Amino acid sequence: MAKDYEKLLDRAMDQIPEAPHKKSRFEIPEVDIDVSGNRTTLKNLGSIASELGRDPNLLMKYLLKELGTAGNREGDNGMFQGKFTKGELQERIDSFTEEYVLCDECGRPDTELIKEGRVTMLKCDACGARSSVRSV
Repeated sequence: MAKDYEKLLDRAMDQIPEAPHKKSRFEIPEVDIDVSGNRTTLKNLGSIASELGRDPNLLMKYLLKELGTAGNREGDNGMFQGKFTKGELQERIDSFTEEYVLCDECGRPDTELIKEGRVTMLKCDACGARSSVRSV
């Protein structure tokens, strides 16, 4: 009887997905870049912005300001003047997420940016908290 139990237990363990208890349903997307000459292309700007639930133009504006460079959007790509590493861009996207996506109170990504007069606010749909954020 103990052998049958162990066989059934092994079979059940094989059917459990690798990460059944994921810590969070939200993960910051990883950047995909292409450096050619003196230009860096962020190939998945659109999908990153979509995953974060923000306008790609807002994310692009933030990245340009933080990197201190010129650039533009072409479809789902972000084009930057200068050579930037994957780490530099990932660090800026992580800081954008901390400031403009995640709730200060509960840490969830269920937020939206709203304007109240001239102040931009981060409103959390999960806990109802509101906090002001600096404009991009």
